[in-house]
Amino acid sequence: MKKRLFIIDGHALCYRAYYAFMRNPLVNSKGQNTSAIYGFARMLFKLAEDQKPDCLAVAFDPPVKSFRFRLYEPYKATRQKTPEDLKSQINEIKRMVETMGLPVLENDEYEADDLLGSAAAKYSSLGFEVVLVTGDKDAFQLLKDGVSILAPKKGISEYEIMGPEEVSSKLGISPSQMVDYLALMGDSSDNIPGVPGIGEKSAQKLIAEFGSLDEIYRRIADVQPRQRKLLEEGRESAELSRNLATIRTEVSIDIDTSPFSLGGIMTTATRKFFEEHEMNALVKDYYDGGPISTPPKETVSKHKDYRIIRDINELTDMLKQINTAGTVSVDTETTSISPAAADLVGISFSIEDSQGWYIPMISSGLFGEGHMDPSESLAAVKPLLEDDAVRKVGQNIKYDIIVLARHGIRLAGVYFDTMVASYILDASERRHNLDDMAMQHLNYKTTTYKELTGTGKNALSISEVELEKLADYAIEDADIALRLYRIFEPRIKKEGLEDLFFNVEMKLVQVLADMEAAGVLIDTEHFAALSAENEKLLFDTQENIFKEADGRFNINSTKELSAVLFDRLGLKPVKKTKTGFSTDITVLEALRGHHAIVNHLISYRTLSKLGGTYIDALPKLINPLTGRIHTSYNQTVVATGRLSSSDPNLQNIPIRTEFGRKIRAGFVAQKGFLILAADYSQIELRLAAHLSGDENMIAAFIDGVDIHTKTAASVFGVGLDDVTSEMRRQAKIINFATIYGVSPFGLSQQAEIGVKEAAEFIRLYFETYPGFKNYMDRTIAFAKEHGYVETMLGRRRAIPEIDSSAQFRREGAERIAINTPIQGTSADMIKIAMIRIHESLISSSLRSRLIMQVHDELVLETAEDELENVKSLVTEEMRNAIELKVPIEVTCGFGKTWDEAH
Repeated sequence: MKKRLFIIDGHALCYRAYYAFMRNPLVNSKGQNTSAIYGFARMLFKLAEDQKPDCLAVAFDPPVKSFRFRLYEPYKATRQKTPEDLKSQINEIKRMVETMGLPVLENDEYEADDLLGSAAAKYSSLGFEVVLVTGDKDAFQLLKDGVSILAPKKGISEYEIMGPEEVSSKLGISPSQMVDYLALMGDSSDNIPGVPGIGEKSAQKLIAEFGSLDEIYRRIADVQPRQRKLLEEGRESAELSRNLATIRTEVSIDIDTSPFSLGGIMTTATRKFFEEHEMNALVKDYYDGGPISTPPKETVSKHKDYRIIRDINELTDMLKQINTAGTVSVDTETTSISPAAADLVGISFSIEDSQGWYIPMISSGLFGEGHMDPSESLAAVKPLLEDDAVRKVGQNIKYDIIVLARHGIRLAGVYFDTMVASYILDASERRHNLDDMAMQHLNYKTTTYKELTGTGKNALSISEVELEKLADYAIEDADIALRLYRIFEPRIKKEGLEDLFFNVEMKLVQVLADMEAAGVLIDTEHFAALSAENEKLLFDTQENIFKEADGRFNINSTKELSAVLFDRLGLKPVKKTKTGFSTDITVLEALRGHHAIVNHLISYRTLSKLGGTYIDALPKLINPLTGRIHTSYNQTVVATGRLSSSDPNLQNIPIRTEFGRKIRAGFVAQKGFLILAADYSQIELRLAAHLSGDENMIAAFIDGVDIHTKTAASVFGVGLDDVTSEMRRQAKIINFATIYGVSPFGLSQQAEIGVKEAAEFIRLYFETYPGFKNYMDRTIAFAKEHGYVETMLGRRRAIPEIDSSAQFRREGAERIAINTPIQGTSADMIKIAMIRIHESLISSSLRSRLIMQVHDELVLETAEDELENVKSLVTEEMRNAIELKVPIEVTCGFGKTWDEAH
């Protein structure tokens, strides 16, 4: 059976994918159109799944003009200019194809059609069944035995097979006559002139009657008079058109015809590519539980000495070996992913590769004769866990700290967290979980939690898993964490990241563990009243919507809302989806002011979100054991170094809205305590002044001049006393937009001004603060030279796209390079302050404690009699976290609620 070689016309499919999403383009968080990339990938995977080719290659048009432009200067002159956001995507698609390890065919002299034709000629003669994936009818001339076309039929996922018979049936001519057919009728898409006056039907009849172009001119006297005149006058044009339309088959082509498989192209580099472009659907569909299954080779030894501790002698021997080793990897197995609610199932330890112990800690279904009593084993292992002299290594060890603390053990000697280390070494990498890191760094496939417990109706609770299987799973986690530690620690030292890792991030682990364990208190009666108020507002808003719509309908139904807005009320649709006209929030914002119903709909959406996300959700998250809410602070998510929080996300509570304030008013202090909120003032602008060294910016902060007022005076050309509130508002936008490296277009969108006006504002800004423009240039140059930028503490962020040939990627990389040292240093500052405040509170035996961190703000629950002391301590530590050339201002407030503290 012949091997099937598929060759994709890359440019044709790029265009098809781009325009398939034209009405509803896919845009990532950076504002970049990724429709063509996503569509091309989907097409490629669909093709691979359905057709199962033996070999696959992709051909692209050259980035320069081919030989045909020298034959005929107006060649393709009628084509619309390629959209800029498609040009950049084509370059990205080539990069994507390369990450898959697929051959990329490209030649500066020839177009993709010529490469398809040459490959078809060569490889069909070598015994391959060649399938050309293209929708271009020009390629019909290539069809013959052993060569077929797979033409996209609809969208980007349906195809039809075309062979010689199908072409003959469709056009009434054979593939071998296709070039002469085009020579007569021309091709408007490529601006091939053909013979003026000879259309599609005339060309078809002439070819059918005479067989070829040469035969037509040989027997020109037999052609009816009107067409004869046109043909005689257009003979030169016909010859030129035939030359232009002829696909070359003599280009030197060499394709790697290695066996193709869908799993083979889904490389780690490809996954990272999709993650960079925020194409999580592709990752989910083709990696995480999808059809890709390519088990890695196991480089970790298959011989494992994993032991279950069953009696006191075994436990004593284990403790002796660990104390002698001095460093141990620790991992807990529990009943919940929430450490504040988790019961301890067992603890695993490892001090050597492929070796470890597991101590069962729960008796349900596990213990029989010969097993230690959990309370006895926990008491025996407690001194080791609390021994500061024995260094503890772990994966996400913050979780273990909280769980063990709930069981009466304060884990001491916490030295190394492999998850945090992975993040410090590469903050742009999104996967810092143990399973992925084992595969990436050890080429080892771990047993996953789902594989251990099962899924669906047959899923077991972890305490029901057979002890031997559970022990293997648990010890493997400790074993792999130990191996990763031995890889990461030397790298951290080699790259000069010791101070950042050990003195900031690792110290912060304990701070965050204590904050999460402390939790926050909310007033449930306040939230109940707020819920009732929100429901009343929702009802009133809903009635206003029905009044404006002149009828009742399901507001939450896109279909029904679309019918009301665009059919009944006649508003102009903004964008279309596969199922109809979109009614998402961006559409509503675009329609604001066009009808009274729109403002009511936006209010309805806002109130619904507040209710579902905070007002009704927060009381349900109260831990029944503590009566408080315990969020999780994430150290390894945000590339700049900032913390994020989840379950619940306390950092996204609206700040400036009335309802946002009411939600904050529900966060309260326990009896005898107050809420203390301490906030850095304009810290990123102060850091911009320090890092840039701009004299005017530094002078403004030193002199106590409001930086936004100063910028407004300079940009608008007025005195400080003449700056209006509107001028200051726009200057504030300019200040922050510029330190984020925004373009004139971006500023025009934010400030609601014209692009030319925005460009002039930026020019005047740089004229006012020339040092900041120099900082931008220096930072971009540094990123281009080193491939990364860094904060004042040496936190690095890779900028791989800084030299990208794609404009939108390069400009995005430049914005990241400019802002990361500012945002990253701000993140480092507040982390240092948190560590010092936490340590001071403990060393001073104060009852006050940190309970929240929200952007540039720290929130403490402070004993009333400690207020002045703590206020002074917090202000001092925040101001002195990092020394700057400008004064650091900290605003402190306090009250019975979080809102009062503001």
